[in-house]
Amino acid sequence: MKLSFLRLIYNIFFRLSPLLILALIELSLRFLGAGDSYRLFQHTDDKSHYELNPLFYQRFISAEQFPDIRLPEQRFPAEKSPDSKRIFLLADQSLFALIPDALQKALLEDFYGSDSVRYEIIQVAVPHGNSFSVRHLIQEIRKYEPDAALLLTGNNEFYGIPRKSNWIKDADNYWGLRAYVAMKQFRFFQVLERFVYIKNDPAVAFPPPDPDAWAVPRESLSYREVQSLFTRNLENIADKAKFPVIFVSIPVNLKQVPYRSDFKDKELLDADFARECAILVNNADRFMLERWIQELQAWEPGTAIGYYCQAMILEREKDSDMALENYRKAAEMDLFRVRNAIAFNADIREIGSRENVFLIDTEKTFREYTEGGLHINRYFVNGITLNESGKLLFRKLLRDGLVSCLQP
Repeated sequence: MKLSFLRLIYNIFFRLSPLLILALIELSLRFLGAGDSYRLFQHTDDKSHYELNPLFYQRFISAEQFPDIRLPEQRFPAEKSPDSKRIFLLADQSLFALIPDALQKALLEDFYGSDSVRYEIIQVAVPHGNSFSVRHLIQEIRKYEPDAALLLTGNNEFYGIPRKSNWIKDADNYWGLRAYVAMKQFRFFQVLERFVYIKNDPAVAFPPPDPDAWAVPRESLSYREVQSLFTRNLENIADKAKFPVIFVSIPVNLKQVPYRSDFKDKELLDADFARECAILVNNADRFMLERWIQELQAWEPGTAIGYYCQAMILEREKDSDMALENYRKAAEMDLFRVRNAIAFNADIREIGSRENVFLIDTEKTFREYTEGGLHINRYFVNGITLNESGKLLFRKLLRDGLVSCLQP
């Protein structure tokens, strides 16, 4: 039996009514001024320039965790000059760990290359972000005529897997996180998150009181799952970008004292062991060190602190190659620093072998510059923060690498 035309219209309307209701709610909330715009850039009043939206990062994290973060102002012409290259510098928490003042001022200023082309740098850094944030930013900057994206990311999924809204606090899956970031731009979703879920269950502030509750143990099931998400996001970025994407490996200070390794006895911190070992290395002979290691069993073999202390001993004995190898093992085994695991640079290098994707390997260059005599601390203020010499070298490597990648 044929349906009448009116019945057909009724059936279509009935099936589409939920979407129509959501659309009406969304339009009403926007008309009433509820929620915020999380667009990456906003037009100036005269439409001649774009300015960075200071709230854009709240699309990726909970506003309750980071209610007010000051970001460097970014402003660029709506119409790109034909004699310039527009470069978007995308970064996350790893940049702020290396250079803390990158939250207040630009990492790279505009500069002219050897080919007399002006490189226009637009810095978009997601505070405490992750590869999900970077992936969506890559997609969004397409509309602003990019010539390239310079990408600094440090596997922040390993520190909070990642910071999620209470709306999806139980969703540790790729598609759940993708759906959250996609839906966050709608006002009705913002209202639900802010006035329903957050009120009933306040978001946990960052940093957490006990970092062990947020850290992901190396080679655990969560570690492998998050590694898969990180790699998948980077591959998606490489496949979907319509412009060159230049990955930047993060320099690592291999002589950073481990935060905490896999001790069964949690009463003693790794830093205490390392401090005691350093005193012995500086003041004791080989016999005392061997007795401390073998008879007292000061550390468990195969832990971050074990490799770290052994590296200090080998360095004192002028065995630079083995000392460096132990420092590397200590960095890779460190429970806390695993979010910036050295081994993950291999994933970035593999993706960097694809068409239209490049790699500026600052980690390798820093290591080559500092291995002689194991002067690994030459460019660092502390375990992770670069000093002024380190900042100058890092910026030079970015500028030189950027020009090299974009030359015909």
